[in-house]
Amino acid sequence: MTPMSIPHAALEPTAAKTLGPRRSFAPFVVVSVLHLVFQLAELQALTTISKWMLMPALALAVIASTPARRSSATALLLAAITLSWFGDITPLYASDWFFVLGLSFFLLAHIAYLALFVRGLGYRRPRPIALVYVLWWLAFVALLGPWLGALLVPVAAYGAVLGAMAAFATRGTMPIAIGGALFLISDTLLGSDRFLPGLDLWQSGFLIMITYLGGQGLIAWGVIALQREGHRGRALQQQVL
Repeated sequence: MTPMSIPHAALEPTAAKTLGPRRSFAPFVVVSVLHLVFQLAELQALTTISKWMLMPALALAVIASTPARRSSATALLLAAITLSWFGDITPLYASDWFFVLGLSFFLLAHIAYLALFVRGLGYRRPRPIALVYVLWWLAFVALLGPWLGALLVPVAAYGAVLGAMAAFATRGTMPIAIGGALFLISDTLLGSDRFLPGLDLWQSGFLIMITYLGGQGLIAWGVIALQREGHRGRALQQQVL
């Protein structure tokens, strides 16, 4: 894979000291593992509490490890994580109204990610594999469409943005591309579990969350890695000059 060029604005340095990604992401990993264990053990209260902590832990990891806290790329990444947190704390299964509200938060999160991938990941085109997401969207709408009723248009629009986010994630490094794909898989499982009658997924909540957390974590990790790599490159150039 050829090195990626990051726009100068995405790498604006900060005087603040940063932690290494492994240390800064460790709390997010711990909370994620605990959440998944609580889910498998059907400990509802602990599952709910830990779910509220997931995205804040990821946001703190980004803030602690990015060398470009004032950049537009970091702002978009944190916006996507925050909007995802609003979606997390919305009870999606309570009613159609709550489902649409949660869907709206995640839609905005995907738009933020899409803007990040379009503006903040250099100038590489999406990989050819991105075309598979067009086929995914057609299959997604065809599969769920008969059961959506009045939600057909908003869910189809959501799917289009979700597919575009995953497609443009392929402009990034492998962690970012895989993260976008996992996020798409998570939302596909969520929609299928919510609308397809008779579908009995094994541990559906666990599968939805493990792909969701993997997707969010890999996207954030990949973006931070690019920022740190670009920051080191600029620092080295300044030393040479």
